[in-house]
Amino acid sequence: MYDIRLKVSQQYPLVHINEYLYTAVKPDARKSGEKQFDYVDARNREAQMEMETACTNHLRQTGAYLPPQFKEIDLNGETFAVEASVIIPVRNRVRTIRDALRSAASQQTSFAYNIILIDNHSTDGTTEAAASYPLQEESAALCREMIHIIPERTDLGIGGCWNLGIHHPDCGKFAVQLDSDDVYSDRHALQKIVNAFYEQKCAMIAGTYQMTDFDMNPIPPGIIDHREWTPANGRNNALRINGLGAPRAFYTPVLRQINFPDTSYGEDYAVGLRISRDYQIGRIYEVLYLCRRWEDNSDAAPDTEKANRFDTCKDRIRTWELQARIKKAKG
Repeated sequence: MYDIRLKVSQQYPLVHINEYLYTAVKPDARKSGEKQFDYVDARNREAQMEMETACTNHLRQTGAYLPPQFKEIDLNGETFAVEASVIIPVRNRVRTIRDALRSAASQQTSFAYNIILIDNHSTDGTTEAAASYPLQEESAALCREMIHIIPERTDLGIGGCWNLGIHHPDCGKFAVQLDSDDVYSDRHALQKIVNAFYEQKCAMIAGTYQMTDFDMNPIPPGIIDHREWTPANGRNNALRINGLGAPRAFYTPVLRQINFPDTSYGEDYAVGLRISRDYQIGRIYEVLYLCRRWEDNSDAAPDTEKANRFDTCKDRIRTWELQARIKKAKG
């Protein structure tokens, strides 16, 4: 069915009609937040490989396929105040922000780094909790400072907050993700990420994460490592799958040229696709990050209407990227 739909789209336009046309009984009663990782479940590997083949053939037939030829990266082309910056956008996470700051500040590294917190006008005490965090007492020796930014604008999404962070003059050579309700798996995650940039010579690194509850106890589906990724076809298959992994880290000069779309959903997927159009994305297949699922997560268990909006958002991102890749292939 997936292959048929792709082939139909090659001959006829697909139009989204934004109204109810029929009803159907859902055979899978799980919440959408539980189903979104089915494509990385090893039990579904055979079906996923078939779908990757169908997708890759579709890209070849439409002129959007990209061969494994990538732009080279010069990681020593510019000078930065620090080697890395942990970027934390936050709004109303008073229950978790100190956990995130503690995790970021305690990283054991061979290089200097800082934390850039973009506080998007929190109203629940997050601002005060972050400002009073005893960074000097609890941070590792090479964690230089926490830069606490409150945007002048009040209409920014997560992507817009990221853009403020990466364009700050003290942003490091590598910009590394840490969501405000998550933590790194240990004190060596940041070092492993930076090492991977030099070892793999990539513009972006995506790691592996463990799903946990609020108290950081492992929960299903467990470890999300995105082993469906391959260096040769990963960026083509990325147009089919639902995400690229976490934590995500970027070579800052490349990210400054691209920027995030100013949204609060899909902004990470969009920028990853855009980077992969030109550059190789590196991978780390060991757990670096604990992704907490709790009642305040924006995407943990969306209702049907919200899940449909999320799916439409990513479909649009894929469509725009598909069009850009066709244009790139034509030269």
